[in-house]
Amino acid sequence: MPTPRVRFALPADKVAARFARELVAARAVSGLTQRQTAQRARVSQALISQVERGRTVPSLGVIGRLAAATGHDLVLRLYPADGVRLRDSGQLGVAETIRAASAPTWQVRLEVPVGAAPDRRAVDMVFDGPAGLLAVEVERALLDLQAQLRAAQLKRAAMAERTGRSVGLVIAVPDTRRNRAAVLAHRSLVAAALPVPSKRIWACVGSGAALEGDGLLWVRSPSAAAR
Repeated sequence: MPTPRVRFALPADKVAARFARELVAARAVSGLTQRQTAQRARVSQALISQVERGRTVPSLGVIGRLAAATGHDLVLRLYPADGVRLRDSGQLGVAETIRAASAPTWQVRLEVPVGAAPDRRAVDMVFDGPAGLLAVEVERALLDLQAQLRAAQLKRAAMAERTGRSVGLVIAVPDTRRNRAAVLAHRSLVAAALPVPSKRIWACVGSGAALEGDGLLWVRSPSAAAR
């Protein structure tokens, strides 16, 4: 069966505006005029003017030359945005396994915004109860543990600031051989940043008790004994 073709709308105006600000700032830092930048990047000054007014977004090759011309490196990153949710990313099964084991004293919510617009970040799961507030981030695979942990900590900080409450942090991952190996490779980081063991987290989730600290939660399939 052929893979269905999905079309995504590119917000070209927003991309153009963002790159325009980046280029203007890069030129200012480097002390270059539009003409000097154009000469270094082997493009016309008219193009520089169009780009800095947000009228156009050049090709990736030209963007790279503009970055180099102003003494900068071009770095491409993908950031979470609207449209990618627990269900889309395949994390919903893990979240449902955790929710099914939770005590009735917890109010469990999925995909809770961490701040007001335009901040579009959301915590995958939030446990709210008499014992406190718990933010659970679900990661299917630990591909870059340091980056994933940092992103989760920033979300937790934003939620704590918004709610005025202390927020515990749990990173929930499927209990697979690959994820175990990733944690073993970063055992010092995990021990320092996520010291609460998985068994204790499961006990807190199941009893409604407070979680004293942050931790890493191993989640097996619903048919397995996860606790």
